[in-house]
Amino acid sequence: MDGICGIYSPGDKDLVNKIFLATGSLQHRGKETAGIAAGTDREIFIHKRVGRIGDVFDPETKRLFNSKGATAAIGNIGYFKGWTNGKEAEPIRIDTKVNSSLSVILTMDGHFVKLDDLARDIEGDYNLHSNQTEIVGALLHKAMNRYGVSFDAGREVVDKLHGRGTFALVALVNDGKQTYLVSLNDDKAFEPMCRGRLDTYPVIISSESCSHRRLENFVEKEFEGAEMVICSENGIEEKRLREEKSMPDIFQAVYFGHPGSLFKGQQIYDTRRKLGYALVDIYGVEDVKGDTIVIPNPDSGAGVSIGIFEAIKQKLKEKVFDISSYNHGDIKDRDEYKIWDQLEYQLPLVKQPQAVRTFQEGEQKKRSNEVGLKFGGVDSIIKDKNIFVGDDSIVRGSVSEGGSVWALYNSGAKTVSFWISYAPMVFPSFKEWGKGKKCVDDLAVQRAFKDSSPYGRSLDEINEAVAKLIGVDDVRYNNLEAIKRVTGDGSFQALDASYPIDEKFWPGFIKTEVEKFQEKGL
Repeated sequence: MDGICGIYSPGDKDLVNKIFLATGSLQHRGKETAGIAAGTDREIFIHKRVGRIGDVFDPETKRLFNSKGATAAIGNIGYFKGWTNGKEAEPIRIDTKVNSSLSVILTMDGHFVKLDDLARDIEGDYNLHSNQTEIVGALLHKAMNRYGVSFDAGREVVDKLHGRGTFALVALVNDGKQTYLVSLNDDKAFEPMCRGRLDTYPVIISSESCSHRRLENFVEKEFEGAEMVICSENGIEEKRLREEKSMPDIFQAVYFGHPGSLFKGQQIYDTRRKLGYALVDIYGVEDVKGDTIVIPNPDSGAGVSIGIFEAIKQKLKEKVFDISSYNHGDIKDRDEYKIWDQLEYQLPLVKQPQAVRTFQEGEQKKRSNEVGLKFGGVDSIIKDKNIFVGDDSIVRGSVSEGGSVWALYNSGAKTVSFWISYAPMVFPSFKEWGKGKKCVDDLAVQRAFKDSSPYGRSLDEINEAVAKLIGVDDVRYNNLEAIKRVTGDGSFQALDASYPIDEKFWPGFIKTEVEKFQEKGL
């Protein structure tokens, strides 16, 4: 889930600072590595290493890059991949064994479940080091050697990669005369990517629109599938290369994306807030008491918890100020009024300064340790209160179980109820398939039914089982139908196995799980 960005802006003396700021606005998408590449008429320069972008790209490096007179630049924020030395940090220069006038440097957000056969086909012409971005870049270089920097080259790459995984990439391509900025994404548009510009230039292509807003720019469009953009001395060319049903990753909006970024035309914060309203529509307000407070599970629980709070207040207000209520004495003496009046939104769970997004931590032992360091509670707010916690999702359950749950009860919470904006996650992301069956077994919903199966269970049954698993009084999941009403169609892979991967590439254990799921008529 890397953050990637590309800018084309000939003659722009501030280009290097712009790519630094635009890439840095994507820091939430990764913590492992950062890098920037900038291209002039004749060559392309790269600077990258382990660390966050503010550490990697210091003022002296920015000054040095600025002195080169670049016309285009790309940047990467690296998601966790288990690297320790930064050799595979991006952007990556494609190392060809054949004579070519083209130099290709690229960065990619995405994941493939099968590339080994394609790598074997090209390993005679390229030095490959088992990095998926490198393989995709070599395919792009090979196609451009054949067709030039063109839509035909992009179509060949999209066709070869169809159904094998998902990707969005930006690349700098130099032919000895100029540097092109090229972008391309998979034909399902699973990975987010958007484009915008200020006047004619700069053209900005990024994983999320928060990059554009950092440069006081606005997004012109979110990409559909198999869209290619070529920026050169000839101007800006754009074309959709293959027509497939789009399957954008809905979890980007629920959890991973920046709250201020656009997803399917609306800001992610608004999507999350509407999911909170949907939860209250499902569960009502009968359990709300005078000592109830609504809080977020920091940080991605903020949007849904605001929606929960607003929706509860709205429904209570409708009860309190119903015309018929005026026949029953002073309205302020009614219990409904007192609950409505006293309900508060608070921020008593504190995310510690050393905390990271533990979803990005691949090693379970290290993840568990980091979860234990993640939260602290404010006793004066939490003590003796019924707590409604708004959260984006429960994946493995470790953040809730070992972090916020402990902090809330340790601070004296009377009861804790988790309201979850996403539905029960019964399948793993395809990006986890490499872990084998363990990626299924580690899911909270699967663990809650480890002696049976979650498939075919009612939402109430799942709520009860997961609440017991993570040690809270109550869990309230959203349902798929309500989520679709808010987000529209897309890939809900963890909820219903709507993977953007062709079934011929699915591992056997996933096929088995999906068969069990379908046997229940789901």
